[in-house]
Amino acid sequence: MTGPALPVPSEIDTPFALDGATLEGFRRNGHTVVRGLASASEVARFAPPILAQERRLAEKAPPLAERGTYFKAFLQGHNLWTRDEAIKPFVFSARFARVAAELMGVAGVRLYHDQSLTKEPGGGHTPWHQDQTYWPLDTSDTITMWMPLVDVPETVGSMTFANGTHLRGDLGPWVIGDESEAAFSELVERDGFETATHGALKAGDATFHRGWTLHRAPANPTTLMRSVMTIIWYADQTRVSANLAGVRAMDHQFWLNAIPPGEVADGPLNPRLWPR
Repeated sequence: MTGPALPVPSEIDTPFALDGATLEGFRRNGHTVVRGLASASEVARFAPPILAQERRLAEKAPPLAERGTYFKAFLQGHNLWTRDEAIKPFVFSARFARVAAELMGVAGVRLYHDQSLTKEPGGGHTPWHQDQTYWPLDTSDTITMWMPLVDVPETVGSMTFANGTHLRGDLGPWVIGDESEAAFSELVERDGFETATHGALKAGDATFHRGWTLHRAPANPTTLMRSVMTIIWYADQTRVSANLAGVRAMDHQFWLNAIPPGEVADGPLNPRLWPR
């Protein structure tokens, strides 16, 4: 299918060299951190339009006290590249996409979608979950970049991961909520999974994790608006899964243009971002 035009190459597309320890750690644990993936000047360029979208979401949101666990965890904005042309080069960055492909060890990647995740001052914890529970993709080669646009101190922190859970695949049907927190907390303890966090992050640092890597995030006890931009990719030539039950049915319609199961997942919102 014909996808969107790619932006003119710019600074955000220049390569970034990964070291062997980062690659090995990602493949063993299912997550890693890449410090300084975006420069201060790049964050200064792209953060303002993303944060403007964040403010619009915050203005529409009900008070925290009136929300359930899921909506206390974060405010979400999806496919921001379709809402503001100034955000598109960031989401379509060849640098970010190439890092994603190299971490997974695949020849190329396509965009699944972007998503801003804003944890407000006083915002609640993000329960344990696996992202790929939501995704109707017939592959385990999926990956999310989680990049703060502000410095995130240790008291707020980055996400907590359960090392090696990506190797176990689908651990259960739970979507993000109180049930997933209870079920996966029990699983992590019972099966003895080590947990790890990458701690404080500077704006432009990024964590990456596989779609089946179990993860959560702590509450935000500070006055900081924890502004994070995420991008999700999957391996090029991935096909649409035959499993479209539950939440996957909505994702199938929304992100993949309802491409029939078994067909290549190359919808109009899913351009190949690496290689160009």
